[in-house]
Amino acid sequence: MSSHKPRLIVLVRHGESVSNKDKSVNQHIPNHMIPLTETGWKQARKTGAQILQLLNVDNEELVESIASKHEIENDARVPLKQDYKRLIKTLDSNVVFYTSPYRRARETVRGILDVFDEYNELNCGVPAKENDHYQPMGKQRLAHWHCPDLPSETREAKRATSTDPNKASSSKTYLHYRIKDEPRIREQDFGNFQEVSYMRDVLNVRSSYGHFFFRFPQGESAADVYDRCASFQETLFRHFEQENRKPRDVVVLVTHGIYLRVFLMKWFRWTYEEFESFTNVPNGSIVIMELDTNLNRYVLRTEIPKWC
Repeated sequence: MSSHKPRLIVLVRHGESVSNKDKSVNQHIPNHMIPLTETGWKQARKTGAQILQLLNVDNEELVESIASKHEIENDARVPLKQDYKRLIKTLDSNVVFYTSPYRRARETVRGILDVFDEYNELNCGVPAKENDHYQPMGKQRLAHWHCPDLPSETREAKRATSTDPNKASSSKTYLHYRIKDEPRIREQDFGNFQEVSYMRDVLNVRSSYGHFFFRFPQGESAADVYDRCASFQETLFRHFEQENRKPRDVVVLVTHGIYLRVFLMKWFRWTYEEFESFTNVPNGSIVIMELDTNLNRYVLRTEIPKWC
């Protein structure tokens, strides 16, 4: 097994957006500028709490306390497999986020980071500085948060617990995260401004033609998305293999419904018929791929919903 492979790859569908509630907004707002709804922001923070619960950290009691604050009634997101157990127990401290540049995805990242920042401040007493906060509509493609002023004895304790679980109670792990804008994981292109009745007719044609190969006028097919997905996965593989790369315990992709399915199709070598059998996960859902060191490959830990 390559030690540079992250323990988890987590796929996130953005929270509920205004176009998920009202398709007419696509007639006058560019698709990449669609924001989250208030419910979408709540889903994003709930997603952050769920990811936090997946991480190996030194203060699980605090994690559960934070998660309880972000519960959502009638939560429809996709659950973990019931037999899920963590395969690797070493502490996670480096998380890399790749986000679609679409506003609703970036805002979902911001909601997730609100929860990470809360954990860092409560666990380590080190808040993220206001001017270091990730800004969803900022112009930079890269952002990160780290804690250079964390006492050296805390860092030593963190390193000790990576190999000695008996010392976990003496450590204070902070979560260092990096955010990278990645246009290749953007939404499938449905064309530009979308007139509602016209798009309804187009979607009816897609239903009879097939979701994977149907190309939207002035837009993309899911097969086109597959091509840029393949390019992005090659980039990930190169990062996993390069020894001089910064560590990444967990990789999180914040993306869109169809891209998420195409990513899984490419990774697990599904046929297009298998792709067609699955439907999008609900807004704010996470899909977990975990590294199985015995198999030296990633295994899917989430049940993907299928068409009824």
